[in-house]
Amino acid sequence: MGGDPQRRAEVSQEAAGDPRDWLVAAFAKAAAEHGYAKLEVDHVLRHAGVSRAAFEANFATMEHGLVAAQEAFLDRLWLDVAAACEEPAEWAFKVRAALHAVLSSLIEASGQARVFAIEAVGVSLAAAERQFTMLDRLADLLRSGRGHHPLAVSLPEATERTLVGGVASVVSGHLLREDVEALRSLEVEFVELLLSPYLGEQGARRVAASRSRTP
Repeated sequence: MGGDPQRRAEVSQEAAGDPRDWLVAAFAKAAAEHGYAKLEVDHVLRHAGVSRAAFEANFATMEHGLVAAQEAFLDRLWLDVAAACEEPAEWAFKVRAALHAVLSSLIEASGQARVFAIEAVGVSLAAAERQFTMLDRLADLLRSGRGHHPLAVSLPEATERTLVGGVASVVSGHLLREDVEALRSLEVEFVELLLSPYLGEQGARRVAASRSRTP
């Protein structure tokens, strides 16, 4: 088959599925490789193997592509959280399982996490709103413990969002410094921080130290 090899690859991939799906996946890879500030359309096209016309047909701007890729990333992250929470029966262990899933996913895809959790929210209001929605969902998981633990009855309304936001801030700092492996050693500390308002220090420490219930 003659012709330009890159164009043959573009035609092949565009015929194989929705070009938007290829572009979203490529956007995530290219952003992790180059950083959002230096990202160009050609970087995305190189990973996607589709034409510039396909890009322009699906995304009016680079920001639209960024937000779509961020949304896909956060959706996968939430699916990891939901799957991790299926097995533990007790709420406190669900919280620990959810935290473990989040940290594991962020460590595994730290380049994308840095782009979508930090760089994207600094340049796009839509990206910031999607991240806030994700943090609110995690706060809701934490808030569900209020009905099971007497210590939580009188907690201020903003407790869960503050706790989740505090952990997110520490995680973001490690992503910025590209020091993600250090997050593994902070998992126990995070669990204690999140659970202490509900279980007390001793109860939170017991859950945090338990290895048998960790996914």
